[in-house]
Amino acid sequence: MTLSRRFLLLAPAGLALLSGTPSPAHASAESARAFVTELGKETVAVLQRSDPPPQKAAKMAEILRRGFDFQTIGRFVLGRYWNTASPQQREEYLKVFTEFVTKSYSRRIAEEANVNGFNITNLRDLGEGDFLVQTAITRPTGAPVSYEWRVRDSGGGMKIVDVVIEGVSLLVTQRSDFTSVAGQSGVDGLITNLRDKAAAIK
Repeated sequence: MTLSRRFLLLAPAGLALLSGTPSPAHASAESARAFVTELGKETVAVLQRSDPPPQKAAKMAEILRRGFDFQTIGRFVLGRYWNTASPQQREEYLKVFTEFVTKSYSRRIAEEANVNGFNITNLRDLGEGDFLVQTAITRPTGAPVSYEWRVRDSGGGMKIVDVVIEGVSLLVTQRSDFTSVAGQSGVDGLITNLRDKAAAIK
């Protein structure tokens, strides 16, 4: 199964809801391109190593922690329950959300094999400081895997706020699942659920 089929992803339109805080005026297509290029090269370098999957996963986790805006993504995924959560719940939720996503995706990415290249195929300015960077991961056999990275500079440098693979993006399915759990068990129940899932990932 390819990485594109293993990702937990959602419809691109949902990312319009991630808008809120205007990005700094200095955000540019060049900085978006440079940011994605660097992360892409780092990822390919990790996947091409002969290290066992756990070591690759540890390296990928570090890349994900640097590259993703987990606060923006986590707040979006929690939906309306973010507004009713206490400061302590928000802090703990973001902590376990980051741990769950980092462990889940780093392990899945580390299992990807037969990767031999990465290149940017297109870049679009979405306005308000957001850019959609289209890339392709090439393999020795088979068609390249198409990735689109929605990036934004919210004041601390470029960060990824969505990933779109083969036309399907990172957040809405998870938002539906997370808000369903929060609706049934509350934010504390969701936190416990995510903590248990993260602990189960070896």
